[in-house]
Amino acid sequence: MSSPPTYRSDARAWFDRRFQSVTATHSLYCFPFAGGSATYYAAWEKYFSGRVELVPVQLPGRGARMTETPATDLCGLADELAEVIADEPTEVVLFGHSMGAILAFEVGRRLGALGRPARHLFVTGRPAPPIVRPRTPVSDLPRDEFLRMLRDYGAADDAVFEHEDLLDLLMPMIRADFAMIENYRRRPGPRLSCPVTAWCGDSDPGVPPEAMVPWGDETSGPFELSVLPGGHFFLTEHHAEVVRGINAAVRGV
Repeated sequence: MSSPPTYRSDARAWFDRRFQSVTATHSLYCFPFAGGSATYYAAWEKYFSGRVELVPVQLPGRGARMTETPATDLCGLADELAEVIADEPTEVVLFGHSMGAILAFEVGRRLGALGRPARHLFVTGRPAPPIVRPRTPVSDLPRDEFLRMLRDYGAADDAVFEHEDLLDLLMPMIRADFAMIENYRRRPGPRLSCPVTAWCGDSDPGVPPEAMVPWGDETSGPFELSVLPGGHFFLTEHHAEVVRGINAAVRGV
């Protein structure tokens, strides 16, 4: 049997380093949602300076890593990322939206085992790890049904769906991301020790507030949940408020 693929050909490839700060004591690692990339977080750069630097995470199969094979094993991906982040000199802060929330959580668990525990975990738009999502598989849907699901998901502008060549390029990566979500199951293990802060949208049908509450069970530290107006991608509209909350929490550490 062949061994599972690894993705750490170059540790530098994992991160968008454009926002690196020589004065930073804390690095905020931002993990993308399914079909997303590090580019989504670039607009956050203006909110960070001094002690806290923004570090968008770039997964295989997108952006500058478009030619790499997308990951389909979330826990294996978390193994690789934790080893890379553990070597970084600054304090670790983790953020993730939707799929990225689970990936950030699993990276946090591994960092704790490596003796480099995260200082804070921030999650948005994803039920707590024990809750299986989606309820029915979608990664293998026929193309038309899959595209319809993506439109409902709201992750991309409608203009993207008008470009068949672009869709052909992105489809393998997006399907791989959804397969990664479908295959994920929380494994037994120790809880985090850091604070966990969560947000969700009040009209996100797949992530009601009651599905976010059990995130508090994943840590021995404090937990806080806030509900903002919007659907699954409430974060796009309310990112400034979320970032203010992140900055306030991190600067208080």
